[in-house]
Amino acid sequence: MEVGVMHEERGVLALLRHRNYMLYWFGFLVSNAGAWIQSVAQGWLVYDLSNSAAWLGTVGFVRAFPLIFLSLIGGTVADRLPKRRILYVTQTVQMISAALLGTLTLLGHIQVWHVVLLSAVSACAQAFDQPARHALVPHLVPRHNLHAAISFNSIAFNGAALFGPSLTGVLVPLIGFAGCFYVNAVSFVAVFIALALMEFPPHAPGGGKTSMLEDLRAGLSFIGHNQVILALISMAAVTSFFARPYQQFITVFARDVVHGDVDTAGLMQAAPALGTVIFMLAIASATNIQWKGKLLLGAGILFPASLIAFSWSTNLYVSLALLVLVGGLNMTWQTTLNTLLQTNVGDEMRGRVMSAYTMTALAMMPLGQGPMGMAFDYLGPSLALTLNALIALAWTVYMGLIRVKAIRTLP
Repeated sequence: MEVGVMHEERGVLALLRHRNYMLYWFGFLVSNAGAWIQSVAQGWLVYDLSNSAAWLGTVGFVRAFPLIFLSLIGGTVADRLPKRRILYVTQTVQMISAALLGTLTLLGHIQVWHVVLLSAVSACAQAFDQPARHALVPHLVPRHNLHAAISFNSIAFNGAALFGPSLTGVLVPLIGFAGCFYVNAVSFVAVFIALALMEFPPHAPGGGKTSMLEDLRAGLSFIGHNQVILALISMAAVTSFFARPYQQFITVFARDVVHGDVDTAGLMQAAPALGTVIFMLAIASATNIQWKGKLLLGAGILFPASLIAFSWSTNLYVSLALLVLVGGLNMTWQTTLNTLLQTNVGDEMRGRVMSAYTMTALAMMPLGQGPMGMAFDYLGPSLALTLNALIALAWTVYMGLIRVKAIRTLP
């Protein structure tokens, strides 16, 4: 009887029974839709203002530094303070940033450096937001549903990307770039409502008598002495720096490679999201995946390989099909790595480990956008993206198949 109950509690249907998780999921689904609308509009605005892929990369590049220098502090805070309180603050900062961007654009004063500065402010908030958000999920679902929950989170983010970018092509002619930024600001209200309705047990303060600095050192020591955790984080860092920045430059491929417009850019931004939804629904629906290590390595190899194929496509429909594959493989890799990190640490250390993941998976991606943007300008988009993807592929093969073979056997 116990086995039957466990089987029934796995997969997507089980997630629907957890009220806190579904509130969390729907709130961030709405917010993520707004974020994608702003992302596409902002990218097109910056490219119009500067006519430079390097400036597109710079907008992402400056986001890396707050994530690098503040994420470990954010993870330590997440292990010590109520996560809901942290999310209230971080979401408010990001909402204000979006509203300011909209106001500057509406008044006709917007310049590229404004976008760069406000992107950095949002990144500061995300350095605290992401560790708290990642560490919160294991408290919303049972452990055996964690992989499904993380996969379903990806559907919220990339499912929003499925219609968010497409809406941008409709909204820009109707309400302009400023209107798109205001839509994103309003979308944060959904998160506030969800957080207010969620029910949590009383918070047990972390840290005890130790200082934040001692907690930070303990987290770094734990990561440094755990070979598998360290290997997973290094894979996240290299792939995020060299391969994942591709999405920042879809505008370049849309305009200069397939010779499209803002509608084309919206479609190409949405294509990876479609792949994510398809792949994540398959993973979230699986009752039990016992070969997560092999799944991680397979996706980690095929993702950059499919990215190379996309980089040389000049046909819109072929590019869209390849982007669907790229998006699905990329998110399969991310969610599986996230799950393996979460299931190999205890609650008392999870915030700090996930902050290291934030610092690598999230910070390295915008950090890589700067060099990738310059490579696009000097080498052309196809060759630049190919060289970056090859580096990511080689590192995954080295770490997962040669250096730390234990990754292959992770359940």
